[in-house]
Amino acid sequence: MTAFALPYLAAARLSGPDAQTFLQAQLSADVTRLEDGGATFACYCSPRGQVIGLLLVCRAGAEYLVIGSASLLPGIVQRLRLFVLRARVQLALAPEWDVCGLEDPEASAAAGAFRPQGSDLAWGLRSGGELSAAGAEFWKELELRRRVAWLGPETTERFIPQMLGFDEIGAVSFSKGCYPGQEIVARAKYLGRVKRKPLNLLVESAPIAAGSAVRLSAGGESLEATVVDSAPVRADSGGTADQSVVLVVSPEAPGPVESLDLGSRTYRCATM
Repeated sequence: MTAFALPYLAAARLSGPDAQTFLQAQLSADVTRLEDGGATFACYCSPRGQVIGLLLVCRAGAEYLVIGSASLLPGIVQRLRLFVLRARVQLALAPEWDVCGLEDPEASAAAGAFRPQGSDLAWGLRSGGELSAAGAEFWKELELRRRVAWLGPETTERFIPQMLGFDEIGAVSFSKGCYPGQEIVARAKYLGRVKRKPLNLLVESAPIAAGSAVRLSAGGESLEATVVDSAPVRADSGGTADQSVVLVVSPEAPGPVESLDLGSRTYRCATM
């Protein structure tokens, strides 16, 4: 099984009798449905319903392993600790684990892999071994094509889950109990007030920095959008030099996107 080291991701561990109850009250996914070896995406949101970070919650026996952005996870752990109060839960970063992407989509939990329901990608945790990070950009391209974006300092707390399409990858349950921001997230769903949505673009440029403000030309209209993340396209997936997969949050485009403006530069692109 080929494993790609993903240095942009980190892991944390939650244990104790109240670990499940604690996570259920803090995250947007229904953690109670996880069986041993199961995994689900989840959002950790602010009280205003904005996504602080995307997490992959994995159940391993009586404890839970959480994967998230290496730049955001330490702050998320620190913030979660404020709400432990009297709950019998231990929460800490797990620097002994290296997060990796596993090329075999049928990888099982017994092999140290976790695959969210409905996903054809699996993530794993490895300890004590050396993994090459040479495949990290390859893996990020695969993630972004599936709208898996972990966010970072430039994009945290800027979007509600539906703007990022996180409800479509199983990160949001609309039938579970309350969690921070739940009322706003639910209201956006049931009142149809989500005016911006995720859009995957194939852009003839090098990767564009997360958080960048760009302008899209589509169907004769000009749309303001924000870059969530991007990754270079591999030659073996049909890419050419200086071509990137770019995930943006944008108003609904009236047609295929034809170009992207960044500063004074215009790049040809296509809707994926």
